[in-house]
Amino acid sequence: MKTTTLALILLLSCCLYGCLNLHYKEKPIPQPVAYTVVNHSAFFNDKNMLLTIDSVDHLVYFTLNIKGFKKFPFPVNAQYKDTLTNTSFIFDFYYQGKPLLSDYIPLHNSAWETDSSRNIDHLSIYSDTVDLRSSGPINFQIPMYAFHNLKKGKQSIELNISQNVFTDNVSIENSTNEIHLQENKLLLNARVKFDLNVPPVYKSMVYGYGLELRNDSAFSPAGMDNTLWNSSYPDIYWIIYYPTDLYYTKTVYEKSTDKYTAHDTFNLYHYYAADSIGIGVYDHDYLSKDDGLGYWTGPLSRLSKNPVNRIKFGDVKFFDVKVTQKGIIN
Repeated sequence: MKTTTLALILLLSCCLYGCLNLHYKEKPIPQPVAYTVVNHSAFFNDKNMLLTIDSVDHLVYFTLNIKGFKKFPFPVNAQYKDTLTNTSFIFDFYYQGKPLLSDYIPLHNSAWETDSSRNIDHLSIYSDTVDLRSSGPINFQIPMYAFHNLKKGKQSIELNISQNVFTDNVSIENSTNEIHLQENKLLLNARVKFDLNVPPVYKSMVYGYGLELRNDSAFSPAGMDNTLWNSSYPDIYWIIYYPTDLYYTKTVYEKSTDKYTAHDTFNLYHYYAADSIGIGVYDHDYLSKDDGLGYWTGPLSRLSKNPVNRIKFGDVKFFDVKVTQKGIIN
């Protein structure tokens, strides 16, 4: 009897230890991606700038560390004698010598802000403006599904880094106005080559057929948007999250309404047939943070069963959505 009891205690201890280990399991550590330098300009060197590439959890991280330029031929504006030290960088991806085609940028751009990059059909990232006299990093990440036009497996990709405009703002004497100055001068550029193990990428089509908000004793959409003159209904839009906690894309918004009536179609690229997505509905606000009206998460397979699937969540009375799964596309 004692032997049986001891064995049971040991078994329970092992199970508890395993559960604790599972609970405290560390997140995967990003792994460095090696690259070779194809070419670079004179000032794009290890003394001034350093590029690092890492990969983990279907994400590729890019960091361009600027060490702070001291001796550098910054352009000088002829009229105002102002030294222009600000610039931004363009990160263009190439495959077999041609721009790498992808609809990642249009999917991830803001749906209601004017941005020329929404029309770009290849993978190209623009950085914010930086002052080259100061040290600091430029960071961005790209999910592996952005490479959905490449065959699965090991692929060789080139990244071209460049800048071609220097800028600054100067104050006008005896005035509160500023003038924006710029000079075209390409002084920093480099091209590197690296290998990525592209995973299988699935494609599904997500169709949204509209939604309506609740209007009952617990919630009313009237008066959500308060203005100087009157109260109004919310400006509704919705977001797809993939994975379920990461922004994927969003719609335009409909002004002052309790219904979103537009029909939307999105390409959804994902990694597994059994994946889930998140759907969030929001009230767009120009002056403050957008208000959440509801969040739903569920498997793609559930949304592909019927011609139209009616779901409800949060303050959403109903949301009509459909998913068509296309399978692996690479």
